[in-house]
Amino acid sequence: MRFSEPGCSPPAAGPIGKSFRGAALAAALVAAATPACAFFNDRLELFFTETATWDSNVFRLSENIDPRTVTGQSSLRDRILTHGIGISADVPVSLQRFQASYQRFWTRYQKFDHLDFDGDLWRVAWLWAVTREFTGDVGFSETTGLASFATFGGTTQDVIHTRQAYATANWLLTPRWLAYAGLTATERKHDDRTRRINDIEAKSFEARMSYVTPKETQVGLSVRYEDGAAPESTVFQGVDFDNAYRQWGLGIVGRWDATAHSRFDGRVDYVKREYEQFSERDYSGPAWGVTYTWTPSAKLSVASTIRRDIAPIDDVQTAFVISTGVSVKPRWQVTEKVALLGSLDYARWKYQADPIIGGEFEHRIRAASVGFAWTPLQRVVITGNFSREERRSDLANADYKVNIFTLDGRIGF
Repeated sequence: MRFSEPGCSPPAAGPIGKSFRGAALAAALVAAATPACAFFNDRLELFFTETATWDSNVFRLSENIDPRTVTGQSSLRDRILTHGIGISADVPVSLQRFQASYQRFWTRYQKFDHLDFDGDLWRVAWLWAVTREFTGDVGFSETTGLASFATFGGTTQDVIHTRQAYATANWLLTPRWLAYAGLTATERKHDDRTRRINDIEAKSFEARMSYVTPKETQVGLSVRYEDGAAPESTVFQGVDFDNAYRQWGLGIVGRWDATAHSRFDGRVDYVKREYEQFSERDYSGPAWGVTYTWTPSAKLSVASTIRRDIAPIDDVQTAFVISTGVSVKPRWQVTEKVALLGSLDYARWKYQADPIIGGEFEHRIRAASVGFAWTPLQRVVITGNFSREERRSDLANADYKVNIFTLDGRIGF
């Protein structure tokens, strides 16, 4: 159902992925803070970030495996530091808004220093508007990150480069009818040549028409299409492996404000995916997701989601995977400067006919986290998060347990 968008509750993310999510949270909180002494009337900002991560199981190894036989170390624990510097701009021009950001970061492992790497994060966007009824955005982003050991296994460094371009348009035809169209193109490449079979290029399109009530309840019909393929041919089992696929989706999208303090958002799709090779991976059936958001007060909100979804391309490439799960995410704005956040998540990832591993198998992931966000000064944000994740699997030695603590700091000028 996701097509090319990032999915909910991936099997696991490496410590670097979690660090960037913390940094993203910090950036969002800073953006919401009261403007201070940024350059050019708050339109340009220079910022510095520092992230410290303590990871109890860097390589996501099973307790049944002696780490000394794989890493030469008796423990899988490590401390990871990520230093960053960046600049961002947000320039409104009449009805238009132009945004851009760049960050350079350096990641260093205390024990497993062969995983050290440097990278960049780029993003540009144009939030365009012809009239207040006809708007949209066009953007491009490029990111660098370490491949998840839970997804790809191994202990070697594998940096993934991701590029994404998108364009959307919203047109309020009448006060009751809203039209939407969106295009997305995604490219992901692995530095590790042995994993080039997982490289992917995907293009997707969605169009939908929604009816909007005076109370802003929406219900609409959506049509989606995605085309994916490997950028380079790969020899697998003695023949050229073609990982190309086509996917269609037809569904209903809606939003309903049930009360002044509760809202439902969701969609239900019928999805059909077909592969060029290994057609046993083909799928046709339902995919859906519903989120209930409860806001009993201005300071407290709880978002609960149930879902059945096709795994996103950033986690799985050669296998077809259906993810079914449920999550609960509360947030409490304790004071103007302090917020507490939590998360509970359970997911079942069913792998269908993976051509590399073979057969069908299932992962079951339980995850819980608690964190805080503190804004002691204008444009200074400190966030912290502790998470616990466990995976059980039908595959031998594919289970793991991990505890992760992340502390982020960001200061802008």
